[in-house]
Amino acid sequence: MGSGTTLVHLEGIRRVYVSAGETVAALDGIDLTLNEGEVVVMLLGPSGSGKTTLLNVLSAMDSPTEGTYRFRGDIVPSAPDALDVEPFALPRPHPLLSPPLWLVERVVGLVLGVVRWPGRTLAERRRAKALEAQAAFRRANIGYVFQQYNLLGDLTVLENVMLAQEISGGRDRARAKHMLAKVGLEGLEQRFPAELSGGQQQRVAIARSLAKHARLLLGDEPTGNLDSETTQQVMKALLDICRKEGVTAVIVTHDEALTAHATRVLRLDSGRLHSDETGGAGTLVGKGKHVVKDVLDTAEDVVESVRRPVEAAISGGVNTAKALGAVAKDIAEAARPKRKE
Repeated sequence: MGSGTTLVHLEGIRRVYVSAGETVAALDGIDLTLNEGEVVVMLLGPSGSGKTTLLNVLSAMDSPTEGTYRFRGDIVPSAPDALDVEPFALPRPHPLLSPPLWLVERVVGLVLGVVRWPGRTLAERRRAKALEAQAAFRRANIGYVFQQYNLLGDLTVLENVMLAQEISGGRDRARAKHMLAKVGLEGLEQRFPAELSGGQQQRVAIARSLAKHARLLLGDEPTGNLDSETTQQVMKALLDICRKEGVTAVIVTHDEALTAHATRVLRLDSGRLHSDETGGAGTLVGKGKHVVKDVLDTAEDVVESVRRPVEAAISGGVNTAKALGAVAKDIAEAARPKRKE
């Protein structure tokens, strides 16, 4: 199920939201460990079960209310919720009392604002610093593939991938082209998103997420807008690239058929983890298929690496022979005695 080295460790994770005076536990005591090398972990469950919230916590786009989140042994930065201070208000026993009460409310509110200002400013600064730490964590470790492709239409495929690299710390053109080739888009680097199919655009999104050397790839219904055939193609590309790059992917889906691509299948309901099962790719048969495929892919790469220089050598030899033939013909023409007029 993986290399044994712990990548993600969640312990007692709860995420609570307060809305309209009601408290809702989107995550309610999640304990989860993911090891490096676990290729694809599928996250299933009904709408509102907490799947997207769990992805947001894993990516540090949201912070748990309670619990511990470690990534490769280190505590992941978290930020407190923004302060939401309700304005001071007095009860209105009679409409005629509204004007004087309004004045009292404004004076008391002003005084409370002055008293609270130093503490609130300090809390906001701490929150801003924590949000910056979360952003740095995401840039260094997380790739995210959304249901919408989110490609920039005025940039080429290659430029879209390299832009993500630049945001994460530096461009690597060779790496970007390599990742595009891995998802089956070699030769399409200079096309614009509008010139690609939906499946091809989602492959660009996958390459963009992994081109910055992400350790954890998260996907929130990444094939939700694709037909069944294209979905299988995209998932196959995703599985292959994650396995070869050693990246762990956690994919949210409602499609049970996709569990055939998963090494693990997690099922959530009402914010709790109800089951943790072995997926199709984690069985002995699934692992055997991947071993055979890796051997065939390696053989194909070796053949390709040999074929290109051989073809180049043959082509060069043919061109050299043609050039020598042309030179010999010119020499023969020059040596031929000219007919007297």
